[in-house]
Amino acid sequence: MPTRRSAPRRANGTTSHLTSELFQSMAKVKLRHIPYRGSAPALQGLVAGDVDVMFDNLGVSLALVQAGKLKLLAVASSERLPALPDVPTIAETLPGFEAVAWYGIVAPPKTPKNIVEKINADVNEALRQPQVQDQLKKLSAGIFGGPVDKSSAYMREEIDRWAAVIKSANIELQ
Repeated sequence: MPTRRSAPRRANGTTSHLTSELFQSMAKVKLRHIPYRGSAPALQGLVAGDVDVMFDNLGVSLALVQAGKLKLLAVASSERLPALPDVPTIAETLPGFEAVAWYGIVAPPKTPKNIVEKINADVNEALRQPQVQDQLKKLSAGIFGGPVDKSSAYMREEIDRWAAVIKSANIELQ
């Protein structure tokens, strides 16, 4: 049986690490976890050929792909990215696979509802601005927004989903 060399990841519990664990579970393969001290050393190891594969935030590694130093095998979003239409998704091979980094704006739990709604409205307005959309697209970032309840529900779903991956892979922070 051929052996698989390791996928570099940046310590335990990072997005890269959890994405790798989800992939291993769904694909029924085993990769060796090699924690690096940051994305730059991990990418250096990948470019140098010390490792064969890495799960990374596309906004970080895309410049190396564009420079021809790395080959982008697939994206972890559920659909192909408009900026990279020829790059398949992992879900095309592993249906249901999705691992995307996302950012949310949060406030303390006791923040008055009217303030939360005002912040939400302002953020949604900013996300509609062409210059904001252009900048996010350059980073290969999807643009989302919407009501507070939708964001809160998504955050709870993500917490539950990744908690299951952490438990299944027996990941402990170090």
